[in-house]
Amino acid sequence: MMATILTLIILGMVFQGAMVVVDSVLDTVKVNDTLKSIPIIGSNLNLIWAYLLVLVSQANDGGALFGYGASFEVLSLGRFGMDVATAIAIVAFVPVRDAAISALKQGIGGRGD
Repeated sequence: MMATILTLIILGMVFQGAMVVVDSVLDTVKVNDTLKSIPIIGSNLNLIWAYLLVLVSQANDGGALFGYGASFEVLSLGRFGMDVATAIAIVAFVPVRDAAISALKQGIGGRGD
C-alpha cells in the first residue's frame, strides 16, 4: 500500500513537471488560453493531460499501479476506466505531495528550534 502511495506522489511530481513544459509550449504557440476557454474541456484540462500522461508513460500497464489491494475502474469501462482512474488519482495526489513535502521540511528544519 505504501508503494502505491509513493508511486502516486512521484507520478504527481512528474505530472507537475510535465505540465510546466506543456503550458510553456502552449503559451508559446498561443493556444493555452483558447483551450482553457472551451467550456467543458477548459475546466478539466489537467485531467485530460494526466490521462495522456498515463497513456504515454503506460503507468497503469495492465492495472499494475493499483495491484496492491486496490483495483480501480471507472464506470466498468475496462482498460479506459482504469486509465481514467489512474489519471484522477494522479491529479488528486498533487496536493498530498505538497503537504508531504511541507511536513518533511518542517520536520527536518524544525528540530533545531
